[in-house]
Amino acid sequence: MKLDIIVPHYKEPWSTCQYLFESIAMQRNVPWDEVGVIVVNDGDDPTLDGRDWSVYPYNVRYLKKEHGGVSAARNYGVDHSDADYVMFCDIDDGFLNNYGLHMVLSATDENVDYVIGAFAEESLLPDKKTITLVAHQHDLTFMHGKLYKRSFLTEYNLRFDEAMTAHEDGYFNMLVFITAKMEGRSIRKIETPFYLWCWNPNSVVRTVREDFTLRTYDKLMLTRTGLCRELKRRGYQEEYERAVVMTVLNSYYDFQKPRYYLSQNQKYLKMAEKAFKGFYEEFYKVFLDQTNDYVAKTAKTARETATMNGMLMEREDLKSFLKRINYEVKRQ
Repeated sequence: MKLDIIVPHYKEPWSTCQYLFESIAMQRNVPWDEVGVIVVNDGDDPTLDGRDWSVYPYNVRYLKKEHGGVSAARNYGVDHSDADYVMFCDIDDGFLNNYGLHMVLSATDENVDYVIGAFAEESLLPDKKTITLVAHQHDLTFMHGKLYKRSFLTEYNLRFDEAMTAHEDGYFNMLVFITAKMEGRSIRKIETPFYLWCWNPNSVVRTVREDFTLRTYDKLMLTRTGLCRELKRRGYQEEYERAVVMTVLNSYYDFQKPRYYLSQNQKYLKMAEKAFKGFYEEFYKVFLDQTNDYVAKTAKTARETATMNGMLMEREDLKSFLKRINYEVKRQ
């Protein structure tokens, strides 16, 4: 088998799941004996029990495990795959066009280790009725549109951290990307979007998108902390230091966003500041050891990203921010 598509499932009704399986079946110029789908039932949920998977031109394996969350389900799928490559799909997503899988399989012909594909996101406009498509290029935040050589994941023990229940995609993809770069493995980018991140009105990530990061900042800092620790453990010193600096600066600019200071977000803001302080207490010496030129150069990149994500202007300078975080959180 050349490719397994790993799909975690947890209580989603068939009406939500059907588009993914139909969109795979609609793919053209695909040798179906080289493609399989592994559905991981994460929690002994009977919703999909007894379904006739033979109606599709590709092979479907339906596996069950105890509930452990999406990270554990993805790892379980990889552990039970014997394919050359794996990719992960959310069960409420699908393929954007009928040649998406052809593009994916073409990338495997080059024996590449990590494919970073473009994807499209269905986004709800402010009128709350109209869906538009937003393109994402070269993204490492989400697992959408990524392809992994399974032997590469196995050789370097690249797995989802099962303690992470949100923002786990970013941890995994950054770890894979940095490992590939540091170990001289091959990375390819696909410019044409082939994965569709579908709009789901029942998704908390989508319905409170503007404030989701703030409300889950403790989990975001768990992934950022985990990545820094793992890079240090693997001996990737330069990348470890880079990750620490980027985390401090990205967090600083996160806390400059006007939305974070709305009255309804004050509780979440305090929790977020406390989560960041825990990170800074662990890694501040690494940050302070960096040269001013390096921090300034990195800050420019972080600021550009923050501006695209809604930051208008700095409320306070970086030095004042770090001093305030240490003082205010100690009082809580």
